[in-house]
Amino acid sequence: MIKTELSGLDLAALIRELRDLIEGSRLSNIYQLGQNKFLLKLRGHGRTFRLLVELGRRAHLLSEGREVRVPEHPPPFCMGLRKDLRGLLLTDARQKGLDRLLELVFSGRDGPYRLIFELFGQGNLVLVGPDGRIERVLRPKRMRDRELLPGREFKYPPGPELDITRPEELNLGRLRELGSLEVVRGLARLTGLGGSYAEEVLARAGVEKKTPCSSLSDEDLARVRKALSDLVQEILRGPLEPRVIASGDRWLDVVPVRFVKYAREGLKEITFPTMNEAVEAYFSRLEAEGIREGLLKELKEEVKKLEERLRMQEEALARLREEEARCRTAGDIIFSRLHEVNELLEMLRELREELGSWPAVRDALAELRRKGGLFSWLVDLRLGPEGPQVILAIDGVELVLDPRAQAQEAAANYYERAKKARKKAEGAARALKETRRELREAKERLAKAREVEIPPGAPVAREELPVRPPEAKRKAWYERFRWFCSSDGFLAVAGKDAATNELLVKRYAEPGDLLLHAELPGAPFVLVKAGGREVPESTLLEAAQMAIAYSRAWKYGLGAATAICFKPEQAKKIGPHGEKLPKGTFYILGKKRYVRGVRPLLAIGVVRSEGRDELLIGPVGAVASRAAAFVLVGPGDVPARELVREAVRELEARLGSLALEKEELERAITSIPYGRGRLLLRDG
Repeated sequence: MIKTELSGLDLAALIRELRDLIEGSRLSNIYQLGQNKFLLKLRGHGRTFRLLVELGRRAHLLSEGREVRVPEHPPPFCMGLRKDLRGLLLTDARQKGLDRLLELVFSGRDGPYRLIFELFGQGNLVLVGPDGRIERVLRPKRMRDRELLPGREFKYPPGPELDITRPEELNLGRLRELGSLEVVRGLARLTGLGGSYAEEVLARAGVEKKTPCSSLSDEDLARVRKALSDLVQEILRGPLEPRVIASGDRWLDVVPVRFVKYAREGLKEITFPTMNEAVEAYFSRLEAEGIREGLLKELKEEVKKLEERLRMQEEALARLREEEARCRTAGDIIFSRLHEVNELLEMLRELREELGSWPAVRDALAELRRKGGLFSWLVDLRLGPEGPQVILAIDGVELVLDPRAQAQEAAANYYERAKKARKKAEGAARALKETRRELREAKERLAKAREVEIPPGAPVAREELPVRPPEAKRKAWYERFRWFCSSDGFLAVAGKDAATNELLVKRYAEPGDLLLHAELPGAPFVLVKAGGREVPESTLLEAAQMAIAYSRAWKYGLGAATAICFKPEQAKKIGPHGEKLPKGTFYILGKKRYVRGVRPLLAIGVVRSEGRDELLIGPVGAVASRAAAFVLVGPGDVPARELVREAVRELEARLGSLALEKEELERAITSIPYGRGRLLLRDG
């Protein structure tokens, strides 16, 4: 069984090393690398440390040579963590008991902040403030024994039934109560040990792991208790001997000390100087193997689909060529016997006149065939919505003709069908050639992927694998709107028009959020994703400024305007008199809060991160909290393009030359309300 996540004892060994290295350092930055991955950059003791945490799975320091790509735009949750923690001193790295939970304690102005990484289950990340209440949580949850919601008091998850950190209080007699359950499963259940640790304890105690719990003797329990106590103390206080366990080229486990059970099984052991290095190497390789296995699966599926497409195209090409040959032969036969075919068709038309209908002619076919001669060619006469069709068999070839037309027309139709079949066959042949090329290349990529070897102790880089071009990154839901992250770390999203206003309020506004709107018609709704948290005045003012700036207050050059704030459940699509309101319009029912005297202003600023320059435009407070420098813009008559150029010149006067992409400038230009404004001043 391959280890895919760290156990509580693994984490305890890691934290022993982390304390000596990162305590006393300051948080320089935090990055969210994916849904579950976070990277903390810490500076202290003359060094820079990078702590990688994958929720629900692992935590370890990264080696200096390891490159990690960080996203250009951090998600709002990550931006909130930066606002709260960046620059704070790390005073402790700890673990509650042997729970799979890494807790980092930072010294803040108002007291200690606890950043808690849950490495069990789906994983979660919680920021607890000095008052012991949750300030931020990645995945808000209500559970039977605790609530992970902003504003709630933080409670640790319930621990295992037996606390193995206190061997003197350990009552393993509880194992016998588990009846016929195997002792290895019972020990893991009561103590929270992972499967491999439970097996190691039993191996050291000399107890067969499949022994029923009910049959354990007092001597068995004593040996198990001593082996368990010794193993725990060895990891918590003894010298660590980190190693990776492998079977051939397959890595199976990473452990902080030598395991008796692996030595008995004769498995290969690869030692490392530190537990952090062992864990990094193990999970990097596991990740690389996962990438390779995933790629092999994709490539096999691609080859299978291409082979199926090739088969279908070959069959289609064969049918088209057969159709072309059949139609051309039919046309040739008709032309070679043109006179006789026309004579037969004429006799059939005369018979129709005589009998009065084509069904009557069909009924007479058997008698006609007995006459012989040209009538011997007759096979059938079909009657359908498109008219009668006579079926002839000449020289072993079946022909379908309209008895109302001439034979020349029938031959021409067959030649035209042959021509169309030939053109389709030519296209099918080109498609077949392209599919063969794609299949050949896919098989080459598959063969190359199979040949890639992962050397011991070193992860495989993605570049070494023959991957296809990456798919375009999916945008977050709020990126279809105007949006910003407030100075307090709240996500605020604004509509662009009636359709996006409607979508924002009806689909994305939830109980616990706030909505704002200018007290003017033709303005956007602004949604503050609060999730039940109290929204600070600074965030409220920034959201109100967004609502006012993109309202007619900007168009008319007003000095200030009022915004209203309300709950999502107050927004109704039915007016006060029962009328249905148009798209993007809502009737606000109940008590509203007014934010008065809001100036229609925006800020354009520059954020410098990891050697890149990013242009921000939004409410003044939100931009000021992130930007290295910013300028203010308000209502005016300067075209947006000229206004943005002027703003960039002002910023370059402060910061020097800016490396801005064309897309950044175009985005800023389109963000100027009503396409016009004026530069007011720059920050001092």
